[in-house]
Amino acid sequence: MSSTRRVFRIVSARPKPPDIGCKLTDGVAVHSSGDEEAAPVTASTGAAFRRGWRESATPGKDKRGIVMTAPVDFVFWPASARAHGFRGHVEAARAGGFTALAIAPETYLDALESGLTPSDMKAMAADVGAPLRYLDSLTDWAPIRVPAECSPELRARFDVSTDHSFRMCEKLGLTSILAVAGYDKGTVELSRLIDGFGRLCERAKAQGYWIDLEFMPFWGMPNLSDAWAIVSGVNPSNAGILVDVWHFSKGAYELDLLKSLPARHLAGMQIDDGVRRQVGNSLFDDTINYRNFPGEGEFDVVEIIKIVAGKGNLRHVGPEVFSLEADALSATEAGERSGDTSRKVLAEAGVRLATA
Repeated sequence: MSSTRRVFRIVSARPKPPDIGCKLTDGVAVHSSGDEEAAPVTASTGAAFRRGWRESATPGKDKRGIVMTAPVDFVFWPASARAHGFRGHVEAARAGGFTALAIAPETYLDALESGLTPSDMKAMAADVGAPLRYLDSLTDWAPIRVPAECSPELRARFDVSTDHSFRMCEKLGLTSILAVAGYDKGTVELSRLIDGFGRLCERAKAQGYWIDLEFMPFWGMPNLSDAWAIVSGVNPSNAGILVDVWHFSKGAYELDLLKSLPARHLAGMQIDDGVRRQVGNSLFDDTINYRNFPGEGEFDVVEIIKIVAGKGNLRHVGPEVFSLEADALSATEAGERSGDTSRKVLAEAGVRLATA
């Protein structure tokens, strides 16, 4: 599996975009099988993180009037180091000075096949000051995990059961799960999505996990308003919406809605940048190949961060830069550039980062 070329993890830089093999069209839906082994219930390992989302920060302002938030977790989402595998992700997190690391299901399986154990992975990340805390990602909260027409590469990333995801969290000590929508537009009724997300939140609450729901403009939950309809329908105490600057800017750009949402449901961000015009063959192609590092594009990155951070409940933030340009960098270079560009825009927005 480690030699398989993937959309979200590649094994070498290429001069042209990867063949994603996933047509974003309507069609026959792929449903969860529902026959996976049940995950064991254990005591929570995320007490410190739970304190973070239970205790709201009180933001202050500096002399320029910029809201200064409480220190937040600086997360490395390994998109810019996707060419380098788990060991490379750890090195990038070290080089960038991050305080936490996210891991995807296929990265976990590849690492296991390379001979690493879950304990090895935990120790490697902790040793560089960026412990594993975030699962990226889970689609099984909805009745459809992946788009109707989907490549093996995307399936490895998203066609994963909740049971398997929770076992990963238990083995790696993860405390936060990123939930995304893998279904096509118009294939699932809102009531079913609310029910499914509610069940996920309840199960996660028993384990002490936080859930972030992320909208993406090319599949079934394209905009902030779609995510808010689900989160507000559930009104969970352990979940909110993750705002990815790329997805927010490439979607409906619902700035007024973002300003109006309650702080308790806005605890996480992924930051990146881009140009407003289409560069590749499609929006999806641009999403996985043509993002820019924060502050190096045309998006209102600082303004969006200010809105979320100014609410006083931002708990984790970090770059997610899927880019052919980044693919050509070493793991060290990818980490350094991710960290440097992110710190610059976060400082402009008044966000104080936690230290390792």
